[in-house]
Amino acid sequence: MEDGRDHSQCSIELLACPEHSEQQLLAMGYEHGKAPAQAPAADVEESSMFKDADGNHIVGFCLWCNRDFYSMEEVEAHNADDMPDCPAFQTLKDENCMPPVMQAMLEQAGLLDDDSADEEK
Repeated sequence: MEDGRDHSQCSIELLACPEHSEQQLLAMGYEHGKAPAQAPAADVEESSMFKDADGNHIVGFCLWCNRDFYSMEEVEAHNADDMPDCPAFQTLKDENCMPPVMQAMLEQAGLLDDDSADEEK
């Protein structure tokens, strides 16, 4: 991104920390020293972990307001021009805090201690 390339169409991927990367790779079908197993193209779309509460395929969601996105165009419109349609972001953008959905996920996973949760608020 530093060289000015447009990455707005790129997908976002969450990777495990080095301690857990081996588990993540095994769960994705990679075995150490072997080429990854390839899923049939039709199954790749259906196997996506990104689904809304009704089971519909989504391309992502907002960590600020938890809105689901069904196309990249929706993502781009939501994120454009300082995110005017995202009430949580507009309320908290001048605060030194993380997105509320991310904070809740970290707290639920036990990855955020009470002191850092208080600092984020």
